[in-house]
Amino acid sequence: MIEYIAIFVGILPAALLVGFIYWKDKYQREPWKWIGKAVKYGMLAAVTAIFFEFLLPRAGNTGLSACIYNAFIVAAIPEECMKLLFFWLLVRKNPFFDEHMDGIVYACCVSMGFAGLENILYLLGNLDSLATTALLRAFLSVPGHFFFNVFMGYYYSLAIFGNPAHKTRNLTLALLTPVLLHGAFDFFLMSMPLSPEWSALSFILLLLLCCYYWKYGRRRIHTLLEMDRQKTVTGTEDAEETGYNKKER
Repeated sequence: MIEYIAIFVGILPAALLVGFIYWKDKYQREPWKWIGKAVKYGMLAAVTAIFFEFLLPRAGNTGLSACIYNAFIVAAIPEECMKLLFFWLLVRKNPFFDEHMDGIVYACCVSMGFAGLENILYLLGNLDSLATTALLRAFLSVPGHFFFNVFMGYYYSLAIFGNPAHKTRNLTLALLTPVLLHGAFDFFLMSMPLSPEWSALSFILLLLLCCYYWKYGRRRIHTLLEMDRQKTVTGTEDAEETGYNKKER
């Protein structure tokens, strides 16, 4: 019975955030079929990332350098690379990927598929402390994954629908920004056991980091929504200049 509870509470925060980003996409919402497909791709990204993480040597959390290595090299880089790869596989031939906000919607849904599966695995492995683990992950780890990929989707949309002269820079930021945000988040979590003094400081810094993600992540969402609003008002942009046109699909 407790295993079913763990699965339910593991899925719940990811499902709520999928609903949130779907609701925010107010101008032209994506079909639920593609939302579900994005979540499935995120689960595949999680399985693939876990495989690569097992191949990487881990450093014991005995110092700050070991925590930095584990946070960035073992966790952030393979996980964000796999999320970006499956996000790209999802949208490259998606006929509904035609607005700025769509980048954030699909990137976040991929991320929630990833985070939902990861959350279930963590909870099933910590049934003795299910309530504590579920609460911490529901308010920290799962929203963390969500906002890492707000930035991924934001920069990816700018690369596709924005100024072609900035495409390479925006594609680079679509990967680099989530990696840095993810690595910093994991570093503060992983380094907490180093000492009581550092534990208190790192927890405060982690909360400040989460406030940054919330503030600037929401700002990125509203920026793309405003771009889509202006596009709706002024008319459809030339498909040959921005976005995927039908021939590319």
